[in-house]
Amino acid sequence: MTYYLGIDIGKYHHQAILCTQEGKPLGDSLKFQTTAEGFTGLFFYLKKHVGNGDSGTIHAGLEATGAYWLTIYERLLKEGIKVSVLNPLQVKAYRNEGIRGTKNDRIDALLIVKVLRFAEYKESDIPKEDLFALRQLTRLRSDLVGIGTKVKLKIISIFDQVFPEYKDLFSDMFGTSSQALLQQAVVPDTIAIIPTKKLTRLLKQASRGRLGATEAKKIKEVAQNSIGITMGIDAFSLSLKILLAQVNHIEKQITRLDKEIAQRVKPRKETLTSIPGIGLTQEAVILAEIGNFERFRNDKDGAEKLVAIAGIDPKIKQSGKYIGKAKMSKRGSSYLRKTIRQVAFVAAVGNGKDPMFAKLYEKKISEGKPFEIALSHVENKMLHVIYSLLKSKKKYKPKIE
Repeated sequence: MTYYLGIDIGKYHHQAILCTQEGKPLGDSLKFQTTAEGFTGLFFYLKKHVGNGDSGTIHAGLEATGAYWLTIYERLLKEGIKVSVLNPLQVKAYRNEGIRGTKNDRIDALLIVKVLRFAEYKESDIPKEDLFALRQLTRLRSDLVGIGTKVKLKIISIFDQVFPEYKDLFSDMFGTSSQALLQQAVVPDTIAIIPTKKLTRLLKQASRGRLGATEAKKIKEVAQNSIGITMGIDAFSLSLKILLAQVNHIEKQITRLDKEIAQRVKPRKETLTSIPGIGLTQEAVILAEIGNFERFRNDKDGAEKLVAIAGIDPKIKQSGKYIGKAKMSKRGSSYLRKTIRQVAFVAAVGNGKDPMFAKLYEKKISEGKPFEIALSHVENKMLHVIYSLLKSKKKYKPKIE
């Protein structure tokens, strides 16, 4: 006999209900937390209804909600319980079959049981440990890059007030030469009094000889004549020093992650880096977000499923005779979608411009498609190429039609 265990995942507590093969609840539901005490209560609840040594007859289901399901998933597996991790969208769709769409923790747990019993559900992919770890590292890297970008925008905003001319002094105000200067001084008055010889040496060393006395004199002149505000300048100066130190720290952490990610990706010997715009970091994101590629290898629609995982697949609203415009579903991995977009841009119009991807982009532009739509076609093509390389293990060679 099979027993069905539905678990509604929450941030602070979870709701579990055990049902018979026919879907009849065995007593009340159980509220528990992700603690040793909570797990003791859960397994006591199961043994009370199923008995000792019968955990293999239980089929548990839970939604992949945030990161809160992971501990429960791993613990249930260790107890020999079969676990299906469900996509929340599938459970939501099943809930909406009801007219009222009633929702509470117990009802949601019962709904999961119902999905396990009747729905042709598709389980969420749980990658193997190496890819699971890689996903953790690449997502953290992406999040840190996002945080760093926000801090940089704040720094730019302050410079626009206290030293608006600064952004034109360097090709990259967060580059090595600029950072070397900002380690010494951050506001016009303090930059202007740096001795010219000292500033020249600093710039030469930081730029490896590209910048020197001419640039040092220009920087001092611009600083002396800056139209930036001076009111509260000490507060602005402290703010800049703190924010610049934060950027420096974040970039060091990103560099550390890059080294770790590269060490984990290189032994896999994939060929995705042969595609213009894809480096080891981008390859790592793609592999980690796709997960177990073997589930797609012999699937005739495998490439389209990669497109769906990235959320780049079209979504069309239709009602009666009305058919809306196709838009990206954006239901897949935002990390994968963002990476594919960056890579597609480089391959189509960026510095790593590739003949095949560039031709596709230009064709769509010539057809009157706006930039975003034209680029989405490149993204779709990129994922088809990625699928082909992962399957064949061959290097990328552009095909010009």
